[in-house]
Amino acid sequence: MKSPFQYGTLVDKESFVNRVEDRRQLKDFLSAGINVMLISPRRWGKSSLVKVAMNELTEENKRMRICFIDAFSVKTEAEFLQSFAREVISCASSTWEKRLEDVKHFLTGVTPSITIKDNMSETLSLDLKLGFEERQVMDILALPERIAEAKKIHIIVCIDEFQQLALLPSYQSLEGKMRSVWQTQQRVSYCFYGSKRHMMLDIFNKASNPFYRFGQVLFMQKIAKEEWIPFIVHSFRKTGKEITEEQAGYICETVKCHSWYVQQYSFFVWTATSTSVSDEILKRQLCMLIDTNMPMFMSDTENLTASQVAMLRAITDGKSQLNAEAVVTKYGLGNPQTITRNKRILIERDFVEKQEDAFAFTDPIFEIWFREQYM
Repeated sequence: MKSPFQYGTLVDKESFVNRVEDRRQLKDFLSAGINVMLISPRRWGKSSLVKVAMNELTEENKRMRICFIDAFSVKTEAEFLQSFAREVISCASSTWEKRLEDVKHFLTGVTPSITIKDNMSETLSLDLKLGFEERQVMDILALPERIAEAKKIHIIVCIDEFQQLALLPSYQSLEGKMRSVWQTQQRVSYCFYGSKRHMMLDIFNKASNPFYRFGQVLFMQKIAKEEWIPFIVHSFRKTGKEITEEQAGYICETVKCHSWYVQQYSFFVWTATSTSVSDEILKRQLCMLIDTNMPMFMSDTENLTASQVAMLRAITDGKSQLNAEAVVTKYGLGNPQTITRNKRILIERDFVEKQEDAFAFTDPIFEIWFREQYM
């Protein structure tokens, strides 16, 4: 029986929970030509949200074409430019033959060598002979607008894990070129999203950076418990199993409505249930949830210094004034410079986030694990 709960992959529309307003905003901004920078903590479902919203948009408007690019594994500027050109051409061309025609027509300036990886699945592989002349780079970046204008369509370029591009050796130069070309385009919109919030904020919210005010910054919010509970109950029921609203609420509260963990915890409970959920199953599968994620938690913490672990212990105990003498002494937080540096590092590495006058863990299951291991 197929699981009604999904995690670790893009969630399909059937398993997608609400986010009606988020989807509406994405569609409204991007279809109107306004670029979007979508920011949220890791594993909140950004990629699934963009995928579902863009699928809806293409169903509503047949002149829309969506290009998806994953920058996570991009290591060089050449890799990015080739991926960019390949995906833009593929999204705008309906058949394999037309893709070949578009390559020859729109990429003459970069001397493309075309390789057919798999003609049956119509996978387009481009080997662009780039000499990294500025004109070549600018031509590739201008490709979406040229194609959109020629075909009288609107192209939306969605780049996942956009912040990874900032790690490229040539990013500073590439960033300026991207902004200068893309800000003039009339038939193309860009949607950037990524899992490292501090890097995304640095790219788009710093006045000194080229992408400052490039478009609308959207901060993704958690899905409310009131929306999760009906989804969980219905998902169990449609597969012949029962879970009460109170038990579904317990799942949500335990993982603090974290999208990934709601789906994962619900899946573990669902697999252990034959007819109806018991409180024993909830407790046992919570242990399984923690154990399943433990290797990742151990890997994340193994490089922390003693003073950084001490700071996490203080935050676990609900301490907000981390520079207070009593807190510094009790937990061994170190000198003021060490405290300031550790705050920054723990925030940048997404261990914690600042919430008004206090700090909070970004990962609710890591918080439970950390409490068990270190407190």
